[in-house]
Amino acid sequence: MMPGAGRLILLRRPPVLNLVEERWVPADVDLDEIDALWRALIEDNPRYHDGECLHVLGVVRNGLSGATIHLAPSSYRFHAVRRLGVDTGIRPLGVKGLVVAGGSSGSRRLVVGRRSESSGSYPGCWEFLPGGGVEPGPRGGVDLEEVVGRELREETGFGGRVDPLAVAILEDRVAGSWEVVYRMVIDSTSALVAPGWEHDEIRLVVPEDLPSPASDAAIFLQALGRKVLDSSEA
Repeated sequence: MMPGAGRLILLRRPPVLNLVEERWVPADVDLDEIDALWRALIEDNPRYHDGECLHVLGVVRNGLSGATIHLAPSSYRFHAVRRLGVDTGIRPLGVKGLVVAGGSSGSRRLVVGRRSESSGSYPGCWEFLPGGGVEPGPRGGVDLEEVVGRELREETGFGGRVDPLAVAILEDRVAGSWEVVYRMVIDSTSALVAPGWEHDEIRLVVPEDLPSPASDAAIFLQALGRKVLDSSEA
């Protein structure tokens, strides 16, 4: 990311989530126009799904290298129309993994994938896997570790134990989102399978050899990726 296009908040403990009940709807936006744009999106790509998402009202450091994320429930369509040049002001919460794979020290790599051209953000670009949006749970609760583990299974096929550790919060001003970044370690790469529609290819790389073109977020996370890789080999 270019300076000003993002921010990284390093964590030493998991973030605290503060979810309000009142639903967030963008102000000063023509909702009929949003509906029309949404219909155009799903006509072009039927894979779009207008599910629940969590809008980030704000992120505040809470001392001892932690942070509190203030959230409100909202709808994914408010974010999806960003691809058509309409910024409604929504900033959805997501998760991102920096997954260490491989065996002996010195041979370990991070998992990356190339986004398909039909992806909603960064089409055709390489990114660290996994990643995805966060929906409120059935009773309003959110388990980010469960979400990032599920995303790993869906995007790579790996279903083993990963013990996610929150290491940062990324504000991606290019994509218009916030992501909690997790360090994870997988004990085998043989379980990695061909990706689904969202990604065309999976590779194992060191952060300095991130394939091109890479997403702005992936470039912004390269230095943290190196720290994660080094810490796994200590």
